[in-house]
Amino acid sequence: MLLSVIAVLVVLSPIVIIHEFGHFLACRLTGIRVNEFSFGFGKILWHTKKGDTDYQIRAIPFGGFVEPAGPMFHPQDAPEPPKPYEFAAKPWYAKFFMVVNGALFNYVLAAAIFAVLIFIQGMPQTDPMKLAPVVGSVAKNYPAEKLNLQEGDRITAVNEQTIATWKELTDALQSREGDLTLTYNRDGQNLSATVSADDFNPKAPKTLGVGVQAAYYKVAWWQAIGYGVYECYYWTKFSLESIGKSFAKKKAPELAGPIGIVNIIHQAAHRNLLDFVFLIAMLSVAVGMFNLFPIPVLDGGYALVYLWEGLTHKLPTEKTLNRAVNVGMYILILLVVYASYSDIKRIFFKPKATVEQTAASTTLQEENHVQK
Repeated sequence: MLLSVIAVLVVLSPIVIIHEFGHFLACRLTGIRVNEFSFGFGKILWHTKKGDTDYQIRAIPFGGFVEPAGPMFHPQDAPEPPKPYEFAAKPWYAKFFMVVNGALFNYVLAAAIFAVLIFIQGMPQTDPMKLAPVVGSVAKNYPAEKLNLQEGDRITAVNEQTIATWKELTDALQSREGDLTLTYNRDGQNLSATVSADDFNPKAPKTLGVGVQAAYYKVAWWQAIGYGVYECYYWTKFSLESIGKSFAKKKAPELAGPIGIVNIIHQAAHRNLLDFVFLIAMLSVAVGMFNLFPIPVLDGGYALVYLWEGLTHKLPTEKTLNRAVNVGMYILILLVVYASYSDIKRIFFKPKATVEQTAASTTLQEENHVQK
């Protein structure tokens, strides 16, 4: 339990701090005074004031905020104009830059983590012609389990047809008719086993039930940086496309709420360090992307208002802005409630794995997407 709590703090802290630092830096670059820079919410546990800014650590470490001087929107009927150092006094592009820079810094953090991980571990090999036919995982209730295949086994022949690559293995399985005889090497020993055609799932008659063992190749540091940026692009695109497909099929999108995120962090904390650090990057992408959604009360909603100001040279009325903020709050609350419901349903009432989910283990893992 303590490990999970520490893991949650370790994962969320850099994401929150880098997001707020993005806002803070944008304020400094555009001449906006910052009154408070806080990590966390609730009671102030520690603070120190330097210049005009009070730096704070608060009791609830799940979030944070930067408070610029002056209101976000200066009332049109105010007796005096905003002071030069206040947020509302700045041109629309400065305000736009300030509100989006938090999300942009989440992407910077994610790209940096991806780049370091790729430089250390290497790039996942995704070309099936270059991947060795080595078993990485075995699905339950599929022929691979009946063949007693284990992680690390290298398949060398299918029905006496020599196999040298993962592509040759998948091709041989697709062209198979009748029984299947596999020859494989385990710890230097050549072994052979046979399953009958009846042992194959009738809904997936060509599926052996194995996943490929991940393989990596080294890249230079400048290539790692490029791939790190590409990872941010890929996962953003993947997420948006998944949401779009859900709506197109009139299905509710799969969302992870607070419960789901804590559960994901808990699981990652019990795996290896690279997976744990990778999760920080993934969540940083998610936070950056979500904050840019054009929903009032999110950074993207404010950005839309300032774009409107840039196009029309005036802000929406205060009444319109208040209504938009209220709508945004309702949308946000509904999203959190729905995501939390999905989390509970997914975590505590797990459905049995479908044939399609299990069969996916016979193909390349989605994580090996980075081949361009």
